[in-house]
Amino acid sequence: MKTIIQWIKDRLGYLKTLFIFSVVIIVIRELLSISKTISTAQLAEIFRTIGFGKIAAMLVIGLISVLPMVGYDIILNRILKQKQKKAFLLETSWMINTINNIAGFGGLVSIGLRSEFYGTKKDGKSVVKALSKILIFLMSGLSIYSLFAFLLVVLGHTNNYLEQYWIWLIGGGLYFPAIMLLSFIRKDEYIGDIDNKTRIQLVLTSFLEWTGVLGSFLVIGFLMDIPMNPLQIIPLFIAASVIGIVSMIPGELGSFDIMMLIGLSALGIKREIGVAWILLYRLFYYIVPFIIGVIFFLKNLSHGLNQRYSGIPRELMTELAHKVAVFLMYFSGIMIILSATIPSAFTQVKWLEKINPLSFHILTQLPAILLGFLLLITGRGIAAKVKRAYWPTLALLTITLAYTFLKDFSWGVLVFLSLLLLIMIFSKKELFREQLVYSWEMVTVDGGIFILLTVLYIVIGVYNLPTFPHHKHHFISFFLFPSEKIWFSGFVGILLVTLFSYLFIRYLEGNRYRIGIPLNSQRVQKLLDTYGGNSDSQLIFLNDKDMYIYTDNTGEDTVLLQFKTLNNKCLVMGNPSGKKEDFAAAIEQFLAETDRYGYIPVFYEVSEEFAMFLHEFGYDFIKMGEEAHGDLVNFTLSGKKMKSERAVMNRFTKAGYQFEVLTPPFSADLLAELKLVSDEWLGSRREKGFSLGFFSEQYLQKGPLALAKDAEGKLAAFANIMPTYTKNEGTIDLMRYRKNVPSGVMDYLFVSLFTYMQEEGFTYFNLGMAPLANVGTSKKSFIQERIAYLVYEFGSRFYSFQGLREYKEKYAAEWIPRYTLYSRDSFIAYVMIALLLVDNAPIEQQPKVHGIRRILRNRYQR
Repeated sequence: MKTIIQWIKDRLGYLKTLFIFSVVIIVIRELLSISKTISTAQLAEIFRTIGFGKIAAMLVIGLISVLPMVGYDIILNRILKQKQKKAFLLETSWMINTINNIAGFGGLVSIGLRSEFYGTKKDGKSVVKALSKILIFLMSGLSIYSLFAFLLVVLGHTNNYLEQYWIWLIGGGLYFPAIMLLSFIRKDEYIGDIDNKTRIQLVLTSFLEWTGVLGSFLVIGFLMDIPMNPLQIIPLFIAASVIGIVSMIPGELGSFDIMMLIGLSALGIKREIGVAWILLYRLFYYIVPFIIGVIFFLKNLSHGLNQRYSGIPRELMTELAHKVAVFLMYFSGIMIILSATIPSAFTQVKWLEKINPLSFHILTQLPAILLGFLLLITGRGIAAKVKRAYWPTLALLTITLAYTFLKDFSWGVLVFLSLLLLIMIFSKKELFREQLVYSWEMVTVDGGIFILLTVLYIVIGVYNLPTFPHHKHHFISFFLFPSEKIWFSGFVGILLVTLFSYLFIRYLEGNRYRIGIPLNSQRVQKLLDTYGGNSDSQLIFLNDKDMYIYTDNTGEDTVLLQFKTLNNKCLVMGNPSGKKEDFAAAIEQFLAETDRYGYIPVFYEVSEEFAMFLHEFGYDFIKMGEEAHGDLVNFTLSGKKMKSERAVMNRFTKAGYQFEVLTPPFSADLLAELKLVSDEWLGSRREKGFSLGFFSEQYLQKGPLALAKDAEGKLAAFANIMPTYTKNEGTIDLMRYRKNVPSGVMDYLFVSLFTYMQEEGFTYFNLGMAPLANVGTSKKSFIQERIAYLVYEFGSRFYSFQGLREYKEKYAAEWIPRYTLYSRDSFIAYVMIALLLVDNAPIEQQPKVHGIRRILRNRYQR
């Protein structure tokens, strides 16, 4: 015996799993059996005749009737001396009791489930003791009602047919006094040690449970306006329940239904009415509460899995639910519009009829068009994960559900819309964004769908005009409309939806919040002087970009990002600047804030190390080119390779040219002379910004100037030396010269700068980017990079990509790849367009770039 007990203990986990699995199989089997007894067509007809108000009352009564069973679980946990959270207790109790209602087996299933959910923190023996007390009193309420029903039979309140069941009623009635007597006589730990308070509470709970069961059946009958005598229905119902429980058939299915139908017929109630009565009772007392119980079960299951796997399962399920909800809303909207546009197609084309979940026909043209397009519009808000879209979407789905229920009842449609509503509720946590930024990608998708559906509707309207010669054209028959009036009502619907779309998008946008703040030179300069920067850091002082500063726990600024916002894209220029140890935290904070407000960062010309870091956040990347680095440590003009550079230096030295480096502040006269050289160099071209410097006196005052002057002391060329806030890297930004100076002046300036920076202790000189250099040269490269390679090969007529690389090749000792990273939620084509617009916009147009996509309004706040 001890060996058997030990064997059971060793395999207790497997046995519990087997038990749960068995319950699931039993429940599924019984649900399938119940579904065979439910006719959707019959339910539809019943719902049409009864009315929405009475159906709602039946639903409420059914849910209320289940509540008394929570008392069992309250008493059980009190016996076990453990406190549960009220929400957990209610959800678990509801789940256990509704599953038990379906599975049956005289309450044994509920005992097993209670042991699994409440007994994990207690030893097995104490759990068995507590459960045994619950088990023996589960049927005490039915027994009391059996005694009452027996009295009704004896006192002659029933007909001759019901009198034959007196034996079952007396048998069921004897159970209550028997277990009461047993609980007083027995002195063991399982039944005999129940205190009077617990005994009364258990009996009262059971009595209220069976009052709910019987009451729900009677109330449903009253709401159906069935002429009946409750004093005759009660004995029949109780006897049928006793027989069903004794048989231990799950859900009392079969024996209860057959006995009730025969008994109701004997009482003068028509068979079809009796079937409808039982059908509604099954639906509102068993099925609907069970569905809610399944939802609670999935919630508890997900909670357990989340605790075990660090919340990942819930995140995945919530995200999946969100994607399913978006798909279903768009799909439903399109199907509704098509069913209103070409209704005959859904009867003539079988595959269309099968894939249409909303195949109802009573919807008139105007409501159908409205509902379809409104589902698409609200679907956009849900797809964009905007908080504000949640309640309007729930309201729309509820209205659609109610409209379908009242006007054209369809069981499949009700299930579909109810499921969509539940998925929406479940995916609420995915809606975290504070506003909608209506991106080019969204406009493309939504505009394509709207235009396609609207054009289709208009084309069909033209085809249905009386003047259109149908007889001369072979055309699809289901394009024919019943009347012009019906078509016109749908067209009015499209116009109304257009207005609503405008208003709803404005509502979702809210008061547009913009990421970042304008340049604060003092804060930036302090951060760069303290923690350092890179070759792009100085570009922030062009004042054509916003800045995002990360502040650590001590309140000190440690990391700087510079970017420009276009549409929904925050185009970040280069790597972050500042304290490298805080880069990860700064990027996470920046990504979280942009995501919260509906923006998508794009990181432009970043290093390979930073690209790999961002790739962990789900970013794709494309190589944008290579950056040329000249070796200053080993730089020399000697050797065969530098023969031409030596010749240039000798030629300009003999001509009396001089090189000098000046530090700020610069005089107004010098700045005026620099402006003349810059304007001459620009000619008819216009200044550009973002990733390139432009002539700005304020900007030039931020760093040293390298000047090349002729023998007369006249300025021939200049370059501004960009502070990189590092000890190793030297670089320049603007490099401009007069047109009438000898050729080679730029080489003279470059070589002079190399020598100067070598003396200053820099290890390499950053010659800047060669765009699209070595991009997409492999057949295995990304398709985006292969396209970029074609641009590199054949785009020299517009921009000398190859010439720029060949020029820098003379001085480059190493080529460092640079990348652009973009979110997978973006279309790469729109990312490149945004970069092209920002990076190539003339500087006088830079302030206007923010508002290039202001379809609705131009209102920002920070």
